[in-house]
Order: sequence, then structure tokens, then C-alpha cells
Amino acid sequence: MGRSTDDGGDALALLDAEIAARAEATAEAAGGWPCRAGCDLCCRRLARPPQLTRIEWARLCAAIDGLPASVRAEVRERMAAMPEAGPLVCPLLDDEHGRCRVYEARPIACRTYGFYVRREHDLVCDEVERHAAGRPVVWGNHASIDVRLERLAGAPRSLGAWLRGDERDGAG
Repeated sequence: MGRSTDDGGDALALLDAEIAARAEATAEAAGGWPCRAGCDLCCRRLARPPQLTRIEWARLCAAIDGLPASVRAEVRERMAAMPEAGPLVCPLLDDEHGRCRVYEARPIACRTYGFYVRREHDLVCDEVERHAAGRPVVWGNHASIDVRLERLAGAPRSLGAWLRGDERDGAG
């Protein structure tokens, strides 16, 4: 099914690196890009829970398991209580500090937000729209990311679906 011997981890790391390079190039070219450490606008206004593939879910679970017990319990409780439609606050957000508790393991949807677009709509917040207005921005193509992820790990599911164990084996 196109998986590497490490069950997709190497391919996911490569995709992460490519997305990071695109995000960095976009931010540098446009100067003062709003998506940066300390900005949590998208995390506080999700239209729906993040969509993750099987390998993203595995990486996220490992990161959550590595959190201190009290934080881990809080994150799991927030994930369990999260509705399937927003607006909602990401359960992985550290409200006090405005950052992701598992930043290095965040889903691809989080990594691409503000830097990639879909044909049918932009994946940006009002702050990014204001910043990009009148500037030449080379957006990433989100459809290509979706295709690569699906080939690598099957169809994505919502954070809530993974948490509930819906289709646990990742088969579509």
C-alpha cells in the first residue's frame, strides 16, 4: 500500500520537512507572516476537528503519551468532549501559553494551515488574508498534500473518530 518499512514514518517526516520549507519560504517572501510562534488564532477558531491519517494519529498518540500525567489527562478529556463541528478550540492547545502542547507531532492540517490552499477555498484566517492582500504569495497546493497522505496512510478521519476508535485499523 505504498508504506515504507517503518510504516510511513520516514515518508511523513519527509512531508513534514517539505511543508516546513514551503512555510518558511512563504513567510520570508511575504515578510512578517502572521503564522508564527505565539499566534494561535487558527487553534482557537477551528471549523471542525483536525483530520488525521493513521500515521499522524499514531505520532500524535505517542506525543500525548509523553506529556506529564496531569496534562495528558487534561488533553484526553478535552479531546473526548470536543464536538464534531465548530467553532471550537483545539484540545491540544495550551490556553495559557497559546501554543500546541505537541507541536512537533501536530497534524499535517495544522502544518499547512496559512500556507497552503485548496481549489475550493483558502485555508487561512482573517489575519493571513489581511497580510497577503496585494502581495504576491506563492501558496502551496493542498490537493497534492492530500493525495500524498492518502497514498501513504489511507483516508483521514477526524480527531474525534480516531479517539472513539472508529475504523481503528485505518482501512478506508
